[in-house]
Amino acid sequence: MACQSTVAPVQTPVVPTPSRNPGAARRAIVRLFVVAAVVCVIFLFRDRLPSPSEVWELIAAAHPGWLIVAVMAETSSMRAFARLIRHLLVAGGAQLTLPRAVAVTYARNAVSNSLPGGQVLSVAYTTRQLRLLGATTPLIAATLLLSAVFSTMTFVALGAVALLAEPATRVTALWVFLGAGVALAVLLRFRPRVPARWLSGRGARTQAVLAQLRGARAAITLTRRDRLVLPGLALLNWLLDLACLAAVCAATGVSVGPHTVLLGYVAAKAAGVLALVPGGLGIAEIGMAATFVSAGMTGVAAAAVVAIYRLISYWAVLIAGWSAWLLLNVIAPGGRREPPPSR
Repeated sequence: MACQSTVAPVQTPVVPTPSRNPGAARRAIVRLFVVAAVVCVIFLFRDRLPSPSEVWELIAAAHPGWLIVAVMAETSSMRAFARLIRHLLVAGGAQLTLPRAVAVTYARNAVSNSLPGGQVLSVAYTTRQLRLLGATTPLIAATLLLSAVFSTMTFVALGAVALLAEPATRVTALWVFLGAGVALAVLLRFRPRVPARWLSGRGARTQAVLAQLRGARAAITLTRRDRLVLPGLALLNWLLDLACLAAVCAATGVSVGPHTVLLGYVAAKAAGVLALVPGGLGIAEIGMAATFVSAGMTGVAAAAVVAIYRLISYWAVLIAGWSAWLLLNVIAPGGRREPPPSR
């Protein structure tokens, strides 16, 4: 899967109280609801689910050449995100070789996508690893924040393209985008202080994010070239992951339009993130399969494509990530400082 960078808000020391954390309780309720929804869908549509034997036959008949292409695309996707992290650190004056950046990227991805609260834990883990290499805390925070910003911006752009490219959603999406744009333009023209007041009323979380953005600008000075390279690397991360899915479709002999592949990909990623489940397990698969079936793909073909894609983009990356974690923390802990790399 494409490595999605997330940033936790700045945490300030607080005195422990016996009251429960409402945020954690809400996340637990959401996860229970998601699990219950998945179980209900499987139970209600059990008669329409494809036969496991038919799905396995299609998987076993997949073209090995295209499967190799899919694996190479996924590997390159992770490497692109590692290059994004490294480029930001080097821009801030830190020292990080590309192989080490790749190892840290795989390890943080494993922590994020397999443990409860993995997104926050991955931030703490990445911070610790980069401190071992001599990066300062402000630089690490700026790197994590900006990588998340670039990753999110490019994914939103990719989602907009997916909605506009798909005939079934094109008209609705176009009207929604136009309406939102006109409303924002009118608001900024006649009530320019309203957005600022709205943001100021969002509470401490918004203020923390704004403070992080100001700190990122102070920690990392981006050149004009950086402002082109960094979004390009973030977009490349998503596109190569998408290429993995397209290669899996080709491997199984499924004929589907590029716009459908893109929409299924975006739907799966968005559903996985919104569900707050580590790795989007269950939700990402259902979202992608449902999109493909609604586009005319058979249930057997959709199940085979989703199974192979998740095997490569999630499970294989997870195994590689925990292997990298062992390498960084058990086999070869610590970091060796290298000469400053060129940007």
